[in-house]
Amino acid sequence: MTFSDTPNQTGMQRAVEESKNFERITKGVYQVTARDIYGSIETPGIAVFAYGSPGRIEMVGGDSDADIFLVERPRTEQSQAFKKLFTERMKLFDYSKIDMPEWGTFQEIETYLSKSIVEGNQVLETRYLIGSSQVKKQMNELLHHHNSVERELKGIIFNRFYFNQYFSQRRRNGFHNVKYCPGGSRDFLFVYWHDKLSRMVDGANNELSYRPFIESGLKRLFECNKITERERTHSLDAAGFLIELRSDILNLNKHTPERGLTVLDSNTAKRLEFVGYPAFEEIKSLFEHYRKNLEFISNIVWNSTIDIGSKLKGEEWKRQFKLASNSDIEQKERVNLSHEDALIRIALLWGASNANQKELFEYFARKYLQSEDWATIGSIVSSPHCPGDILHHFGTGVLKQQGYGYLLRVVARNQNVAQQTLEDIAADPKLEERYTEVAKAALKGGYTSANHQV
Repeated sequence: MTFSDTPNQTGMQRAVEESKNFERITKGVYQVTARDIYGSIETPGIAVFAYGSPGRIEMVGGDSDADIFLVERPRTEQSQAFKKLFTERMKLFDYSKIDMPEWGTFQEIETYLSKSIVEGNQVLETRYLIGSSQVKKQMNELLHHHNSVERELKGIIFNRFYFNQYFSQRRRNGFHNVKYCPGGSRDFLFVYWHDKLSRMVDGANNELSYRPFIESGLKRLFECNKITERERTHSLDAAGFLIELRSDILNLNKHTPERGLTVLDSNTAKRLEFVGYPAFEEIKSLFEHYRKNLEFISNIVWNSTIDIGSKLKGEEWKRQFKLASNSDIEQKERVNLSHEDALIRIALLWGASNANQKELFEYFARKYLQSEDWATIGSIVSSPHCPGDILHHFGTGVLKQQGYGYLLRVVARNQNVAQQTLEDIAADPKLEERYTEVAKAALKGGYTSANHQV
């Protein structure tokens, strides 16, 4: 692919075409595998859903993951044989990896929806592709039961704090990662989540057109008078540019040690010139221009989210939340704020951490050592001020239970984690590989390796 002067059209269309192609491949492989395992294209008790970027119709080209979720009702020898053969056949296609969770029964889905923000959100964002209509119906009922304004608020608030920090960890030698940076393509999620939250609060129907979810999210912001038509159009250009740029970098890196990474440094820029991009300074300037546009949109989304929270919880909640999250307030003022509200508790932990109020952060962290709330634990183990013994407590304890596994990746990326903790996580045969791979990377290559694990 070559660099385009019309990023909105080419980037967005590229995402649509890549997503359509993914669906054609997935459905075709599913039907062939169904005939081999079930003797028919009918598969009673199982169905496949897309999640992640293919689920949101935002699939980038070049070297994407295939994010596939197989739902089983119930798990049988036949459904497991299908899953194994289906996965093997999907690996024959040009995807960086087939990202299919090992879990997928309705009981397991219920657990993840009840406990996890990250994987729970992935389930809530699934889009049915093919398989049993009864499974599709039951899945829709389960998602409807767990979709709530409170959950969406909690997800946006935790993830905004978390990604703000994670983005800084993904910088390399001062250069941004095109996906993981303020205003990068990962920020598309917040526009989509706000779209969902806004529609839930207003009782509005979901957008049903087959377009990238970032596009419908920007449309919703415009309809709610949060952005102007000019800002909407410019943001579509920004999103299209990032999709195109990330696709081309992934394609260039496919057969290199940089596979899966999209750091925009001088070496990457030199190689981009060979596929039609301008010189480094110009491409860097364009990237910064579009990145800052989407960072501006993310800030609008954040402020709108807090406003929605205040409409539901009151102005006093909003006042306390802003104080709790403000890294400029004194420790003595922060310590007197209420901990009862789960969202204010998250803000208190991140506020104390971001203010470098180490003693206060540790006080809060130890206060919630027995917590089973995913977002509270996530806020603790994400902090660069989290002591090693607390990381060990969570990393070898509750986080090994079903529904918490993603946070083992967060523990393994923390610079304070002890080798003993990493070894315990890495060597646990009961954990999925996705939950042990960051610990293994940290043991092999240290903190930097762990934070650049794809």
